[in-house]
Amino acid sequence: MEAIYPYIHIIHLLLAIIFIGYVFTDLFVISALKGKFDKETEQKINKFMGGRSFKIFPFSLLILVLTGGMMMSRYINSTAGVFETDLQKILMFKIALASVIALGVLSNLYVRFTKGTKSNFMQHHFHKLVIVLGLLIVISAKAMFLV
Repeated sequence: MEAIYPYIHIIHLLLAIIFIGYVFTDLFVISALKGKFDKETEQKINKFMGGRSFKIFPFSLLILVLTGGMMMSRYINSTAGVFETDLQKILMFKIALASVIALGVLSNLYVRFTKGTKSNFMQHHFHKLVIVLGLLIVISAKAMFLV
């Protein structure tokens, strides 16, 4: 594991940038376009962006979770413990935040595959939550190695 750790770390960071970058773009760029076009054009934009994000968003999150789990095993394991050090405590906090994002994405995927309707919160506020949690995850990642 030690030999591939740096490569896993790079993949994890790149995918995190893509994941959070997409959410940022959706919140601050795409949402600014709403109301600027007629309904038909807005529907085309939403369909196009939704199709693209459906291909990128879940896949990048899956790889993020897998690479995060691989990196986590370096600091949390049967030898090192779980809540023994400050680093481990911050890492567990970070994992909890990432789990909220992952569960939200899984919920959205379930709704999409079952052709259900998203809740008002998921429709209008989930990406805001993801940005806040993503920021907290980045701060936590830095704080882990400052303690």
